[in-house]
Amino acid sequence: MKNLLLVFLFTSISQLVYAQTFSVKGQVKNQQNEVVSFATIAVHVSKDSSLAKADIADENGSFKISNLKAGKYFIKITAVSFNPFSSPAFEVVDKDLEFQPFTVLADTKQLNEVKVVAAKPLIEVQNDKIVFNVEGSVNATGLTALELLQKSPGVQVDRDENILVKGKSGVRIFIDGRPSPMSGKDLASTLKSMNSADIEAIEVITNPSAKYDAAGDLGIINIRLKKNKKIGTNGNVALGSNFGITPKFNGSLNLNHRDKKINVYGNYSYNQGAWHNRTLDDQILNNIAYNKTWNGIWRDTSHNAKIGMDYFINSKHTIGISANGRASDHNGGGESQTLIGNRNLARPDSAILNSRTSNPEQNKNLNINLNYRFADTTGRELNIDADYGIFTSRGISYQPNTYEFPNSDRPSFSRNFVTKTPIDISIKSFKIDYEQPLKKGKLGYGIKLSDVKSDNTFDFFNVLNDIEVRDIERSNNFVYTERVYAAYANYNVSLNKKWDLQLGLRAERTHSLGQLTSYKQNDLDKVDTTYINLFPSGAISYKLSENHNLNLNYSRRINRPSYQNLNPFEYRIDELVYSKGNPFLRPEYANNFKLTHVYKGKLTTSLGYWRTRFPVVGLRMPYDESRTYFIAQNLDYTQGFSLDVSLATDITKWWNIYVNVSGYTNVFRGDLENGLKINNSTIAANANAQTTFKLKNNWTIELSGWYNSPYRRIDYNTAMGTMDAGVQKKFWKDNATLKVSFTDVLHTGRGGHYSEYAGIATNLRFQWESQQLRVNFTYRFGSNEIKGARNRSSGSEDEQSRIKGG
Repeated sequence: MKNLLLVFLFTSISQLVYAQTFSVKGQVKNQQNEVVSFATIAVHVSKDSSLAKADIADENGSFKISNLKAGKYFIKITAVSFNPFSSPAFEVVDKDLEFQPFTVLADTKQLNEVKVVAAKPLIEVQNDKIVFNVEGSVNATGLTALELLQKSPGVQVDRDENILVKGKSGVRIFIDGRPSPMSGKDLASTLKSMNSADIEAIEVITNPSAKYDAAGDLGIINIRLKKNKKIGTNGNVALGSNFGITPKFNGSLNLNHRDKKINVYGNYSYNQGAWHNRTLDDQILNNIAYNKTWNGIWRDTSHNAKIGMDYFINSKHTIGISANGRASDHNGGGESQTLIGNRNLARPDSAILNSRTSNPEQNKNLNINLNYRFADTTGRELNIDADYGIFTSRGISYQPNTYEFPNSDRPSFSRNFVTKTPIDISIKSFKIDYEQPLKKGKLGYGIKLSDVKSDNTFDFFNVLNDIEVRDIERSNNFVYTERVYAAYANYNVSLNKKWDLQLGLRAERTHSLGQLTSYKQNDLDKVDTTYINLFPSGAISYKLSENHNLNLNYSRRINRPSYQNLNPFEYRIDELVYSKGNPFLRPEYANNFKLTHVYKGKLTTSLGYWRTRFPVVGLRMPYDESRTYFIAQNLDYTQGFSLDVSLATDITKWWNIYVNVSGYTNVFRGDLENGLKINNSTIAANANAQTTFKLKNNWTIELSGWYNSPYRRIDYNTAMGTMDAGVQKKFWKDNATLKVSFTDVLHTGRGGHYSEYAGIATNLRFQWESQQLRVNFTYRFGSNEIKGARNRSSGSEDEQSRIKGG
């Protein structure tokens, strides 16, 4: 690997100096001999007017265009409030050229004051992704990131707060270009602590190219946070409240300073509140009925912060450092009552189990990124990233349980437990990405090395006479280490005016080692695995006409198990339910195809097919005569078709609509070792819609909603859906915005599922605190002069997404 790295660095750097080229420089002024800052400078080839190079003048109006080959050119200059300017033709022969200042003329048609308002559409459909612009939605006010995902095209959130695409898990969640350090219920808790005030857009990338990590068999969802792009010192402050059963509060502050040489930025957000939910869980096991009523509450206080700096050495070289962290205090729990009795008897409550649980948990997460970037006007770009991340979790679960027997003389008794689950995870990664023009296209290639260590402890205690006594039969420590070496190449080319082609190949070698330390003898004390995979990808686009575009893409991807799901020991969720890990879980491998047609950039229709080997599903199995446990297992395969239709259009100047409807089929097949056969299929659909009315005096009214039809994976899931209404008012010269919305107007935010397999029949119904009044106020201050900010992702792009820890 050292030799490979040296060869890669030598090849990349040598490409930066391989040809003799020249430069042209000059300055832009107006008729009063004053400099014109940040004008666009474009150098065109005289022969056919094709663009050779382009750049932006600095604040002094000066520019320098480098890497021009010998030839004949002319310069075109454009700037706000000025007429376009074109220079006479000139020839570059054997030396650099410097011009006298160019004079641009003021646009005489310019009004005394011009306000440019660039409103992003709610939904943007791009070649490789769909973008949901959160800032374009009034009803996004005060929502959490998890609730925003439910509103995103083609995305579902199920009863257990798992994130699904087309009824299937396996999508990777990225936050601001970096993978979230969580999965499962703990990822959900993190997303619930993030407020829409911090989010700019949600990107759904179903078939990523070879440049991306291959993890995520259904692709990537990137939650892009707001980043200031303005010259000078500026920022914004936001305050919000949600009023439901109990009030919730959030606030954020963003600051940014940017000039020619440096960009310093930082933001902080705070979220605090309590969320309520109610669940009815009826279960039959061994002819005994368990009817459970649960009233839960989830309390959360979180602090999120990010600081960073970019230093622009010159127009080509940039170095940057950033750090982002999160600290949170959770306390989930609630009260439950379970009626237990023989289902064939008239009185089902022969025993009553009362429980009042509490699960306090403290989580801390920190990621540091160092970045170097080289980019020139020829299209060559080199990015080097080094990342170090840590994640710690300190969780305790208190589980007091009391059994009562109202129809007999049997005395009541208690069984009380405490579980302590400290988790420490470290992630180190290093990657290099390089792009260069090749023929008529662009070649990209790179390498990545990552190292992960996950240290998980499960300490189980029986509480006897108020004293915690460790249960050595159920306590253990599990250490999981994983190293991934990856290399890729990707090529994009325009074959002609109608055809575009992209081809890529990624290779990954994975070595993992899981080591279990416990008092109890276990046959699975050590699991050592090594595997090598190739991940091809490709896309071809065809422009039928000005209004019609076709795109066909393909990718092969992998979905590795979460670190904690590999721990073979058992964990007590409550008195009657356990969970177990599975160290022999295999990665999922998926092949995804999608054909997309776009009409006038407004109507998008996509037909997709996917097939996944060894899909991982969660099963509920009998633990003993009265208890059950959850375990993740591999099936043989799942496959399905999808049809997605999206329409985003303006009905009038003041009224626009967006509608997305996704229909899909899915089958699950598997013969498990315990004799259980899975042979399920489903036909289902989900929809998102929004309509916006832009009224006079900066008033906006919005109606939105989502709906998920019934669908089946292992369980049968009932239909779900909500409708929201909101209003927005801008004032103080559009620097202040007040948004008020009411969620789940029809009070339909409820769902459930039922299943019957492995001798267990389950019928579950739930409702969360979905009906809320949300109020949000945002104020922007400082400079309004915009310049594009750097957008980069770190190197730890897959590893963090597999951590389970809230």
